[in-house]
Amino acid sequence: MKKIEKGLKNGNKYQDEEYRAKLKKSNERSLALIKAAMDIVVAAGLLQLAPKKITPRVTGAFGFITSAISCYQLLPTRPKIKTP
Repeated sequence: MKKIEKGLKNGNKYQDEEYRAKLKKSNERSLALIKAAMDIVVAAGLLQLAPKKITPRVTGAFGFITSAISCYQLLPTRPKIKTP
């Protein structure tokens, strides 16, 4: 990312296809990492590994959020609009 930004010193980096592709991939990885971390909390709550810190309410909230993230990841991508 840094190499591409340096290569586009004066240009708009968001118009470069390579930069946008890497940014999209980075965002997808970050979202997957967040979801995996929340899944660990849900698993610990269901196994009651820390019953005083991870209550059923916390487990439910984290489960809801991870489900929402999974639904978001399954959405189809928007089609590109080509301007003349």
